[in-house]
Amino acid sequence: MSEQNHASQLAGQPAPRPVDPAPAPMVRRPSFEELMQQAHEVDYAPVAEHLDNDARSALGLPSCPQPVTVDQDLADRARDYFLGSPDKAAGLPAGVRDLLAL
Repeated sequence: MSEQNHASQLAGQPAPRPVDPAPAPMVRRPSFEELMQQAHEVDYAPVAEHLDNDARSALGLPSCPQPVTVDQDLADRARDYFLGSPDKAAGLPAGVRDLLAL
C-alpha cells in the first residue's frame, strides 16, 4: 500500500484523543540512599512468630520457644527458605509474605 492510499484512508477521520486523563505531575522520587534507609528501618519482628522448628533448624536458629530477633540478613535467609518451601510460604499471613517479598 502506498503512502498516498494510506493518507487517503485517514482523511476525514477524527484525531485520536487520550482515553484517560493526563497523568499527574511527577512526584519527587526518593533517592537510592533514601530507599536504602527505608529498607534498614523495616521491622521484621512479625517474621519470628512464623518460624517453626523446621524453619529455625534450617536457618541455624535455636528451637522454639527461644526468642529470635529477625534482622535484614535473617529475613533474606528466611525468604530463601520459604521460596524453597512454597507450601509453608502459602501458610504465612499476607503481611509476613510482604515483609519477605515472596
